[in-house]
Amino acid sequence: METATIEVLPDCLIRKIVSYLSFKEAAKMSILSKTWLQAWLTHPNLEFTVDYHHDMKVVDKVMERYRDRKIPIEKFELSSDSSSREDIEKWLGIALQNGVKDCRFHGLACPLPIFIILAAKSLKELVLTRCNLKSVSLSRGVANLFYLEKLSLSSIYLNEDMLQTLLTNCPLIVSFVIDSCYGLDKIELRNLQKIRSVSITKSSRKRVKIQAPTLEHFSYYQLSVEKLDIVECKNLKSVELSYVTLSGGFLEHLISGFQFLECLIIVCLGKGSERFNILSRSLRVLKIEDCEGVGEIDAPNLESVEYIGDQIPRLKIAKTSSQLKHSQIVLHCQNNLNVVWFYELRRFLSNLTSWSQVSLHFSKCHEINRKELKPHDRVALPQVDVLDVDIKSSGNCPTFVDALLWSCHPKRLNLSSTVKMIICFIDRLTYLKNSSDSTSHESKPYGE
Repeated sequence: METATIEVLPDCLIRKIVSYLSFKEAAKMSILSKTWLQAWLTHPNLEFTVDYHHDMKVVDKVMERYRDRKIPIEKFELSSDSSSREDIEKWLGIALQNGVKDCRFHGLACPLPIFIILAAKSLKELVLTRCNLKSVSLSRGVANLFYLEKLSLSSIYLNEDMLQTLLTNCPLIVSFVIDSCYGLDKIELRNLQKIRSVSITKSSRKRVKIQAPTLEHFSYYQLSVEKLDIVECKNLKSVELSYVTLSGGFLEHLISGFQFLECLIIVCLGKGSERFNILSRSLRVLKIEDCEGVGEIDAPNLESVEYIGDQIPRLKIAKTSSQLKHSQIVLHCQNNLNVVWFYELRRFLSNLTSWSQVSLHFSKCHEINRKELKPHDRVALPQVDVLDVDIKSSGNCPTFVDALLWSCHPKRLNLSSTVKMIICFIDRLTYLKNSSDSTSHESKPYGE
């Protein structure tokens, strides 16, 4: 019997495998053979975390080896709170000299040598997180990032002039992320001829204006949307709004202006938000999380709809799309549940002929008066493919189980609870199965 060994792999395949591993993962594989060791020694992606003096010596040794042997570098990532400016300039200079395309810096306490970065012509992606730029004064002409495609700025000081200088000198930028940056009173994105994706998170409290005909994906996480102005974005395909306060028909106006909008995600609208409708013929994916202000959904081409919250929504789905493939609701249910709550659940679920998945999380269960459910039987019994139920209570509440099964008819039930509650469910389901009246679960509350 022949024994297969790691050496049977050709050198080119080993190098390919190693290129998909992180620098640390590749280092572990280097003990397998000389070929694997050589693949690690020429790894194109360098990732360093410098916490101690010893770490600096290691990084210095590695970078000098790459410089002396002229080993190509695709990605250079450095996380450090202790490296000196001289060390960073040296390592960065080597990376740029060796043609680095992706640069990432995290938590640099000393001033980042931004001017060296801005002069680079090879860079395609630049990510700066918690970097010191306070003493930097950018003027037009200092940047030459002509081939930069992705720019991400997180948790750093940045004023309007610095931002505009960066963007003006990145004509081919495709993706822009700005997250929790301070020092900005406004953000203006204009004349970006290639921009496809923009994400803004807690980085401007006063005004945001975007003028980008090529923009396709926009994500906005903020405390107010009153000063958000999106113009000439006719190709926008997806919008995500989180923790905003909507007023003045803003969202309805926004949706009506984008005839190609396919995906809409709305998360945690502010309490002052007005009630609004979602009307769109192009919309295919809709996700709503912790929002009470949605009124009517009229999207005839909808393929996926999800709702997540702690209250049963009062929205109305005007017309069920023939293309709807995925429909899900996740509810973290309130403690005080009664007949009215189960009726509201049944009425909401009846918006659709069938739901793909309904997930209900209960902290407690309560006795429910079965007789009070009967007058509400006129609402069609909703069909559910998968019903997930999570009950923390350790009690035995058969009437609660009856009310839950009265609110919808699941093809499959997944239950997570105590042994006592699981036995209670089994008993009630067995009773239904053995019941001589096959329609009792539709014509009257379970157990009568």
